[in-house]
Amino acid sequence: MLQKVEHGSIFPREDGKIIDEHFGVLNTQSDAFSLAHMFAPPAWREPAQIAQFDEVVIGVKGTLLVEAEGQRIEVGAGETCLIGKNTRVIYSNASSDQQCEYWSFCLPAFRPERTSMEG
Repeated sequence: MLQKVEHGSIFPREDGKIIDEHFGVLNTQSDAFSLAHMFAPPAWREPAQIAQFDEVVIGVKGTLLVEAEGQRIEVGAGETCLIGKNTRVIYSNASSDQQCEYWSFCLPAFRPERTSMEG
């Protein structure tokens, strides 16, 4: 099987972050995995969350800060980080003046109901 995606679908957000899903429930109606191109504005920060999927983030530009289990990991261009299922995590842009760009791969696919957000 081959499946080309020419453009993704944007998950609606109110915090300035852009989630451009190429594969997943929204764009390709696939629940097995999801792949999304992310753009986080300067100083962006999400509340803590616990997801019912494994997530790999892949840095493209800027620096994504991943905080979990007492660790603070900065993911820069060309670097990756695995966040395991059921891990309480906080994502943020480490820069207050530069956009952070990264890809997110989730297994199974990202779904809002598979993520519990605090606050």
